[in-house]
Amino acid sequence: MITSLTMWLIAAVTFGLLLSGSGRAFVGIFMVGGFFTSIAVYFAVELIWRNVIPVYYPDGGVRGVNVFRVPILQRLLAIFFLVSVYPLGMVVLLSLDRARKIILSDDPAFYMRNMLISEIFIFFVTALVTLILALLVTRSIVDPLADLQEAMQRVKANDLDVSIPTKSNDEFGYVTEHFNDMAAGLRRGELLRNLLNVYVSPEVARQAVEHGTQLGGQLVECTVLFSDLRSFTSLSETLPPDDLIALLNRYMEAMVSVIVSRGGVVNKFGGDSLLAVFGTPLNPSEEHASSAVRAAFGMRDALVEFNRRQKDVKGPQLQCGIAVATGKVVAGNVGGRERIEYTVIGDTVNLAARLQAMSKELRSDIILNAEAYTRAKAEMNLEAQGVPNVHVRGKVESVTIYVV
Repeated sequence: MITSLTMWLIAAVTFGLLLSGSGRAFVGIFMVGGFFTSIAVYFAVELIWRNVIPVYYPDGGVRGVNVFRVPILQRLLAIFFLVSVYPLGMVVLLSLDRARKIILSDDPAFYMRNMLISEIFIFFVTALVTLILALLVTRSIVDPLADLQEAMQRVKANDLDVSIPTKSNDEFGYVTEHFNDMAAGLRRGELLRNLLNVYVSPEVARQAVEHGTQLGGQLVECTVLFSDLRSFTSLSETLPPDDLIALLNRYMEAMVSVIVSRGGVVNKFGGDSLLAVFGTPLNPSEEHASSAVRAAFGMRDALVEFNRRQKDVKGPQLQCGIAVATGKVVAGNVGGRERIEYTVIGDTVNLAARLQAMSKELRSDIILNAEAYTRAKAEMNLEAQGVPNVHVRGKVESVTIYVV
């Protein structure tokens, strides 16, 4: 813009003052043509450079560059001045000058025609420049807003892999860069949420988000499923660590998939064992006993398929014992301020672990306590053999269990 004004000033001095000796020619060339044209050139060049800036600043940061900057408010005020106040002021000055000459002249008609021609010239120049500036300024405002609107729609549709090129160093550049920062923050948050759902169950993560991390629990009736691989210690002594972890991960993936599909929540892993719960505040269900039993049957079938694939690759065959126990537990957050864990504790949990340990000697891969069997049988077709007066380690009184 400065270059354009300088060239117009040189032209006005050369052709207006030096060659024609007319102040009016100087005003017409510089104050009308030069001023309006230079402003239009500034906005046109800026609009072109908006598409070039991202090439040099692909990661943004344009506002941090120490360059000339015109805020949007100042632009709008300048445009308002150029298309309204400035032309009206020129018309007023022209009218006053011509009125004085008409009064003093012997040929007032000449100055009337001259004033009319000058005013028509100012009108058409102003109208043309107003149209050009309106288009350029509108594009400089509407285009960034359209980019922001499109990006916000993508974020609304949960498409967080969005970034808007920074095309200016004005307020829109500021909003664009901070929108990109916000989108990056959302992507980091989504990554953390996905990682959280991997390290803990989605139900636990949702509980933490909705209710915070307040310590404490509540007494509930639910069903606990405890599963453990048999002879895994001896197996671990024969396999390299990498192969052992890979084998265990494949096994757990198959088991967890079955549990989740039956509405269970895997509460914790204990090496080759896992603890799942049904009917807690995380996954409330009136049919938690039958859901857990169906999960146990599904795990047994999944293990058969798992061992078939193992046989195809000459891998070791796995065996597991599963115990299902229904009863009262305390479910809630346990730990301290630095680290907490959502878990279930109580006699029912201990009973499930003890029954699973007895599955090998009872020659059964699924064992139910009496409460789990009674409730599940009322909700599904279930056949099991009752074993009365079983002494379970850690319990004073003997219990009745059911083996499948």
